[in-house]
Amino acid sequence: MNKEVRWLVVKKKINYRKTLFPKRPSYSNIMYYSSLTKLLIGVIIIILGFITFHYITFNHNKVKIKTVKTYKDRYIIPENIVFLGDSITKLYDLDKYYPDNNVVNSGISGNVSEDILSDMYNRVYKYNPSIVFLLIGTNQLESDNDELIERQIIDIVNIIHKKLPFTKIFVESIYPVNNTIKGTPSIGRDNNKIIKINDYLKKQSKKYNYEYIDIYSHLKDENDNLSIEYTEDGLHLNASGYDVITNILKKHL
Repeated sequence: MNKEVRWLVVKKKINYRKTLFPKRPSYSNIMYYSSLTKLLIGVIIIILGFITFHYITFNHNKVKIKTVKTYKDRYIIPENIVFLGDSITKLYDLDKYYPDNNVVNSGISGNVSEDILSDMYNRVYKYNPSIVFLLIGTNQLESDNDELIERQIIDIVNIIHKKLPFTKIFVESIYPVNNTIKGTPSIGRDNNKIIKINDYLKKQSKKYNYEYIDIYSHLKDENDNLSIEYTEDGLHLNASGYDVITNILKKHL
């Protein structure tokens, strides 16, 4: 084998070995290619992000993204009605009078406005009502002045509106009492004071976004007392009394 042929054979073997066992890259080359790879990945992410943003922002192909805002899209059970108040509400047989409605009796005997204000979650919020009928104040007539009773009723309304802005609120007039009945628990309660408070509640309805319901005039007799036709003890209603208020309240459903 001449020298030229021998050199070609050796060169071929060297090239074959380089192919099988390439030269190990230097540390600087590794860092260079690693940085280049990271840079390319970063560029790809930025491009994809820009495309996604542009696609959503300019509503291509009419794709709509709905943002759920506080309360705006909150589900309210149709006609989920809360009756909020004291013993007059507690004794109201809602299942009897509203068999076709989702009703909740949130009345507690002896309650005043402050009791409701201190327990709004259990009395109102947890039921997520579409409608609230509020009747409160009669148990405060002996101890509190007119302004305090009025302010606390408005406070209840405002707090419900703040937490449940799409809930419809009806404020009922405080019912009349009858102190002429022997042994009545209404002694110390004055119908003149009730009339004054009711007048205030009626005048403030638009300002505070609630609907005032006059029930007082439907229950009183010619002397402005709670008619004996509608009560046994001068304070609480009997079946006939609840019939009257039911006919009034149902007009608002």
